[in-house]
Amino acid sequence: MYYFYYIKYSGEFMIISFLNQKGGTAKSTLARAVAVEFAKNKWQVQIADMDLTQQTAFKWSIRRAEAGIEPAIDVVVYKDPQTALKAEALNDLLIVDGKAFADSHVIDIAKASDLIVLPVGISTDDLQPTLNLAMELVSKGIKRKSIYFVVCKVLKNGEKEAMTTRSSIEDFNFEVAQGWINMQTAYSQAMDTGRSLTETRYKDLNQTTDKIIEQIFNKANSVMNNGE
Repeated sequence: MYYFYYIKYSGEFMIISFLNQKGGTAKSTLARAVAVEFAKNKWQVQIADMDLTQQTAFKWSIRRAEAGIEPAIDVVVYKDPQTALKAEALNDLLIVDGKAFADSHVIDIAKASDLIVLPVGISTDDLQPTLNLAMELVSKGIKRKSIYFVVCKVLKNGEKEAMTTRSSIEDFNFEVAQGWINMQTAYSQAMDTGRSLTETRYKDLNQTTDKIIEQIFNKANSVMNNGE
């Protein structure tokens, strides 16, 4: 943690879901980083891993536990949103790591969430389906202000493409986090050893992700307190 503290008020519960109907957008990776930073600030956090087949977040939590990395992160695999969402009552923060391509799950999870984070890559193949998902959520009654994009998987020297992606999202009147998360070997190495995007060997990489997470917290807090 480098820049801020996530303040938890008595009786406050929060659900942040990380959704995308396309795989490989850094959805699970970002969800785990958010869980770690909130847990460092004494929130009771659980990740609901909705992918029974891959169990990516759950397997990561096992590597983390075996390595003795603190804080420990509670990850539970669920087969349906209804069961997963019941865990809200037992935690300060429930992070839902949605399953890719799970059309029936997405709407149920989104409607129950305080904030829906849509990680997106810079390619058209990543951006277009994610924008389509956001528009579908709005058509189903999800408030536009509850949807928050984060640009990920930016290649080295890909600043121009990242800015173009951000502009395209804003053209559809959706909010997108300032900055982006680059593709870095150090990030993948950290994940392989049970660490998160804020726990690499490099302070600047950790700070980059930490700034993104700060924005996610501020946005979720704004939505909850102001009814956006």
